[in-house]
Amino acid sequence: MTRLIALQWRSHLPLNRIRITWLFLISLAFAGCGGQLGKIEPPMVNIAIAEAEAAITVAQDVDAASLAPDAFRAAHTNLEAAKQALTEKRGSDALRLAYQANADAKLAHRHAVNVAKNSALNATILKKETSVKALNEKLKTAEEKVSQKQSEAQDAWRASEQLQQRIQKLQRENSALGNTREAFGKQISDLSKTLEEAQERARRAEKEIRNYGTELSQLRRKLEVADKIAKEEGYQKRAAIAEAESIRKQMREQAEIYTRKLAQASQQDVAAKHAEFIAKQAQASRAYEASQPKLSPPKTGRTSLSTQQIAAGKAALNNWEGAWQNENLNTHLAYYDLNIVADKVVILESKENRSKIDRQQLESDLRQMRAHAWTKAKLDTEVESESVIGILQLSRLVHPAADENDTALYDVWIREVWMHQVGSSWKIHHEIWKIFERVPNL
Repeated sequence: MTRLIALQWRSHLPLNRIRITWLFLISLAFAGCGGQLGKIEPPMVNIAIAEAEAAITVAQDVDAASLAPDAFRAAHTNLEAAKQALTEKRGSDALRLAYQANADAKLAHRHAVNVAKNSALNATILKKETSVKALNEKLKTAEEKVSQKQSEAQDAWRASEQLQQRIQKLQRENSALGNTREAFGKQISDLSKTLEEAQERARRAEKEIRNYGTELSQLRRKLEVADKIAKEEGYQKRAAIAEAESIRKQMREQAEIYTRKLAQASQQDVAAKHAEFIAKQAQASRAYEASQPKLSPPKTGRTSLSTQQIAAGKAALNNWEGAWQNENLNTHLAYYDLNIVADKVVILESKENRSKIDRQQLESDLRQMRAHAWTKAKLDTEVESESVIGILQLSRLVHPAADENDTALYDVWIREVWMHQVGSSWKIHHEIWKIFERVPNL
């Protein structure tokens, strides 16, 4: 039950805030009106406690116990205190503590999510900073090599100019000293060879300078990209921190409003001033609730079935579920009464769409649903009056997570079937579908 409320709490998050505020105002208005818990109606306290438990479950799913221990511990403490106050029939204290537990659980959830995001961002930034540092070191080494090669090239060209001058001088001396032509010719040949080697070294140095220049440009581009990424990651980190600060500010403001309203409620005779208004609102609420169709008969937990009948009913339920898993739709449909009318509820983005479908439409819808790959989560059984009840939960992936920061979304299909004995067989006389579209997996 808490898991289902947690799922609905996720999909109805904006409405939950309005609902909590509305319930708080109603709770103040009920003060002094009598009831089973002093001045507060028990159903209102139970709703507040259930919502607090759902909020704690959601916070626990994101590891709030370790990431936001203070707020998470406060939520548990206030919830237990609310339950104790309910047991002791202190309605006002129970309602106040349940609301506080809800608020603490939401704060723990938000804080845990932000801590996880900040940790991921810090790790990414640290990795980028390390990459930038390595690129800077590589860039520095490349610049030193370029400078060295430029110096070597300059030395080679200076040596080449000196050799050229020496050759020219020797050639002039060779023309003046004919008797030493052969010796000078050999010396000129050797010097010419040395000159060619020096020129080749100069050309290699120029080529290496061009190569290092290209590498240097590439490193500069990588460094610019790394700096840009690091700055962007830093901005994301600052944005996450700013979001966390905004949430803390909102929680402080909500706490101040809550404290101020409690003080106002203690100073004013709220029940006397608003009795007529509350009576009208309660009447309207009861009328709205009465107008909504019931999805299933009320459950009392009592049954007239024998142990053998219960075992036979559960075996029929397992065969019904097995036929579905084995894609044997005809066998699956054979377990339904011919005159069955099923309730179908589709929930998308906190909007609920109800409809009733007959046997023919049920078969058509089942064939369409069977075309998808559903994964079984669990099958629970209950016993009520003359029926054995099976609750089958299925899910299928509809939106894979794009990356580690994205959330995979699923369609979750909960089938509740009521089966009773007809002669020697067991037939389904009522089924309820609840289809939650595009939600995180339960």
